[in-house]
Amino acid sequence: MKNSNGQIILILLLIITVGLGIGLSIIQRSLSDVSTSTRVEQSSRAFSAAEAGLERVLSGGEATFELEKVSVAVESQVIPAVGQTFEYPPINKEEIAHIWLVSPNDLISEQYPSSGLISVYWGENDVSPSDLAAIELSFIYKNVAGSFLNKKFFYDPSVSRRSSNGFSDPGVCSAPPILTSLSATPKTFKCKVTISINDSVFPGLDKLMILRARLLYTSISQPLAVEPEIGKTLPKQARLLLSTGTIGDVQRRIQLLVEDKVVPFYFDYAIFSAGDISK
Repeated sequence: MKNSNGQIILILLLIITVGLGIGLSIIQRSLSDVSTSTRVEQSSRAFSAAEAGLERVLSGGEATFELEKVSVAVESQVIPAVGQTFEYPPINKEEIAHIWLVSPNDLISEQYPSSGLISVYWGENDVSPSDLAAIELSFIYKNVAGSFLNKKFFYDPSVSRRSSNGFSDPGVCSAPPILTSLSATPKTFKCKVTISINDSVFPGLDKLMILRARLLYTSISQPLAVEPEIGKTLPKQARLLLSTGTIGDVQRRIQLLVEDKVVPFYFDYAIFSAGDISK
């Protein structure tokens, strides 16, 4: 009888131990779920507040404020800095990157030199062959006669496509990582091409005005950057806004590039004539 009672006590202790373990596991899981849900909710609120911060600054409001217990701070800087590579947000095949080569404010105070080199980087480093992007570069420039002209360049890293489209070989499609206006760490692009700026390439060149770039043969958005020659600088032309929403120990950041003066993309497909157009 004593042995039987001892066995019952051991079984009860085992059941209590197992039950306690299961209960603690459930409680721990519940606390973890509550913590995760709280952080997800805080993250969502911080992100929404960061978006509101951008909207407020763009409409002329203050850069630091509190919104529903979420602290919001928006930092702003004019880019590119001296000698900095200007990176454009990723563009798709329907969009055009617009890079000023003179000051967009007065077309005089800052301008890229009318001699030397300028390099363009484009494309994700790891893409499928079907999304290996070619590029169209259009330089708008003013000649010594006062006329505005357009010089186009076409480059395609795909050997098979070049045999039919007649594009030029970019030559470098394993470009080394570079620092840009949008990235604090070195960034790698798929291809790079360097354009010589001189009177033989741009006949009668007086002043470079605008560089417009368009990606071809790709169905996804891909990055693009313009690098000045060493010792030279691209004109300041955009604002980089970094909005941070903070609640507790959760932060969400949104980065936005703002260009105030850009020629709309459809102008590249328009016909301009100072006189009558006849069929």
